[in-house]
Amino acid sequence: MKTRLLFLVLLIVSISCGTNNKPVSDAQKEEIKGEVKEVVNTFLKGCEEVNLDMVLGTCLDSPDFVYINNGYAFSYKECVDIFKPVFSTMLNQKITIVDEKYTFPDNSTVLYSNHCKGLTNYKDGHAILQDPTVMLLIFKKINDAWKIIYGVESYIQQNVKNTETSKELNQVELFKQFTGTWKAEVGKDTTFIWEGKSYGNGLDVNVKTETKGKIIEEGKVIISYDNKSDKYIQARIMKGAGSLIGEMWFTSKNICEAIYLQDISNPENAASKWKFEFKSPNLMVQIVTENGKLVSTTTFNR
Repeated sequence: MKTRLLFLVLLIVSISCGTNNKPVSDAQKEEIKGEVKEVVNTFLKGCEEVNLDMVLGTCLDSPDFVYINNGYAFSYKECVDIFKPVFSTMLNQKITIVDEKYTFPDNSTVLYSNHCKGLTNYKDGHAILQDPTVMLLIFKKINDAWKIIYGVESYIQQNVKNTETSKELNQVELFKQFTGTWKAEVGKDTTFIWEGKSYGNGLDVNVKTETKGKIIEEGKVIISYDNKSDKYIQARIMKGAGSLIGEMWFTSKNICEAIYLQDISNPENAASKWKFEFKSPNLMVQIVTENGKLVSTTTFNR
């Protein structure tokens, strides 16, 4: 961290020393602020519309460009390679500026900083609130155009309700599809049985695995609704191995996805994923993947 701060200080000093150090008048500041604010607005609009080309259009395509996102430093090319697939998983973002400041080391350099909060809605149904967020963007006037040459973004994030998908998906009602007795053949003469009952806004479930009618494994599952994130938390306690805590949510009216609780802050990159697809009221298919590779497909009948 000290190395990065020292680098930033040296960067600002080198920028100022290499340019016209004459004081910037109030009139010049207002003119420059208006020009830079247009670029800032374009940068933020690109973020909100998840338009990476618009965002990168405000940045200097140069080996000297650096963007630090919550402690990770990226070059211009790395921003293209890393943020492109991330943006493709988003529906939109909403950035709310709490306060902002413009500083003018000279007439060709501007330091823009802000305190803001950002809500990101993802296509898979989850959402993340980054609050508080602080940003620093250093602008340089190059060929009569203001470009970001250095950026820092730092934030604290938490899972919240997706403001887009929650409008059309009632998680509480959709989860009632898991009630009843569901059975799946999981091996020779072996059946997995799920017995789910509604309990408040959640589910009370008993699970067991039988071979030739003999119970070889059993446990209890409690699935509880979290209003803040608009998702369900599953706690599965088995008498033997297999206990887990996970998060579940519907991404459409017939598809529910699940991950381990440890991955809730970054679900799109979770290694282990489950997808439950209700083909009909009495037929459900469970698909399990690990690092993007198919592990198993299991068919359940009610």
